[in-house]
Formats: sequence, C-alpha cells, structure tokens
Amino acid sequence: MTAAIFNIGPEQVIIAMDTLAMSGDTGTPYFFTTKFYPLPHLQGVMFATGVGDLATKWFVKLERFLARDIQHLDQYVTSPLQELGIEFNLSESQTTTIYHVGYSEAESRYVGFAYRSTNLFRSERLEYGLRIKPRVPNASVSSFPDDFIRLMEAQRTSDAALPLSERVFIGGEIQALLLQNRTMTIQTIHRFSDYEVLYQRMCDELPENKI
Repeated sequence: MTAAIFNIGPEQVIIAMDTLAMSGDTGTPYFFTTKFYPLPHLQGVMFATGVGDLATKWFVKLERFLARDIQHLDQYVTSPLQELGIEFNLSESQTTTIYHVGYSEAESRYVGFAYRSTNLFRSERLEYGLRIKPRVPNASVSSFPDDFIRLMEAQRTSDAALPLSERVFIGGEIQALLLQNRTMTIQTIHRFSDYEVLYQRMCDELPENKI
C-alpha cells in the first residue's frame, strides 16, 4: 500500500508517491521502491494503490500493448486487468486501483483513467483536480513541491496513529513525476526523518545478514 497525491490538469500533471514497502501484517520494512511506472511510448504514466505486486505485473504486460497513447490504451485494459484480479485473489478487503495518466493526441491535452477492482476494473475517466490517498481534510495545493511535501507529512502523521492492521505505512522518500509540454520529469522532493532508521532495519533483515 502507498500514499499518493496527484493533481491532474489539461496542461500539467503532478504525481507524488512515497517509496516505502512494508508488511501490513507485521509492520516490518521490506525495501524502498518506485511506485509509479513511466510509459514514454504511451506518453504517460501508470501508478496504483493497493496490491503492489499486481501493479508491477501490470506494468510488464503494458509493454506488449499496441496503442498510440493512454487514451487509446483505455479500450483494451479492462479484461486483462480482471484476469489479474482473479490471479491475485482480490477481495473486498484486498483491493487495487490502477491509474493511467498521459497526453491524449486526439484531445491535445492530458487525460486520466482509473480502473478499480471494486468496479471490476471498468474504465472511469478522471475529472481534473486534486486527489489524495489516504485523504487529508481540506487539502489543497498551490505550490510545488512544498504543498505536496506538507500534505504527505500530514498523511504520514494520521496513518501512524491508526492500528497496525489499518495503516498503509508511509515513508522513505517522496518521488514526484511531472508531465508538462509533452515532457516527463522525475525527481525526489523529500526524505522522511526516519529514513536512515528504516534503512538500517532493512539491512538487518537481509538473509545474508542473519547468522
């Protein structure tokens, strides 16, 4: 699971996600990872919330689709996503939402689509605006990267107060992807205060470190 903040507009898209992968059952940190997947050949990006392994496998499958852009791709993805949902045994308590965002040649602007396991991965066109998962009350952004960092720190604080079984575990760093003028820029905009502590815990858990 992950934290995601994304602001979609016709001329610009900003996506920010944390990098921490942890066990939801034990709260054990596993590794740091990238949680969005650039798709330059489709003029866009894919990212997900929920089951991370399903998102990774979907990214590999996307390399084999013949499509001009994200909007063209939208015609073909529901059925194979449904097959993946069955393969990963998704349920009401274990869900995944896949997001595709990118430049539409037909509309000459950025567009976005969501495919939710709770809706059998049917295509949903995203309206323009800000979205935050997990939610933060009265959230807004006017500057980058400061507001994205502030909001994810708020997400992290709220998440840390939840019972272990309800947490999404936000940490590591914040990576941001910017789509604008048909170009793509990726940067790390923030490192959380416990990064080094988590990194050391991960090193201690490596099999070769156990004697």
